[in-house]
Amino acid sequence: MTEKEKVIYRIRAFNRFYMPKLRLLDNHYLDSEYTPTEARVLFEIYENDGCNAAYIAKKMNIDKSYLSRIIRAHETKGYLVRNVSETDSRAYQIHLTEKGIAQTKDFIKKSNQQIENIIKSLRKEDYAELIKALNTITEILEKHD
Repeated sequence: MTEKEKVIYRIRAFNRFYMPKLRLLDNHYLDSEYTPTEARVLFEIYENDGCNAAYIAKKMNIDKSYLSRIIRAHETKGYLVRNVSETDSRAYQIHLTEKGIAQTKDFIKKSNQQIENIIKSLRKEDYAELIKALNTITEILEKHD
């Protein structure tokens, strides 16, 4: 097996470990009615208030028409509003409503609790090692985006 093949194998193995651990393969994110993708859209808007759909599609690497359906559904449920951009009348700025902010904060709280449960048996030394490993992965992969 070449070094490249070893890396590919290891990343795939990590994904098979990590995704079920955080229940990212479930259709109901954190026991909600939403998929992980639908919840993540709310998080992106929460973190980037006033962003547009093109930004979210690029950031999440998802199909624009799929994203459009998610945005419409969130808008219908009262989680977000779209306002015509002041700089480009063809684009919309997206903002969470109070209801959307509350839902997103609930997801963040539950996600934090879920991760806390996963790492609760780690030693303090393990925290630093884990952070370093995660930072290393991110830095290496971001270099070649």
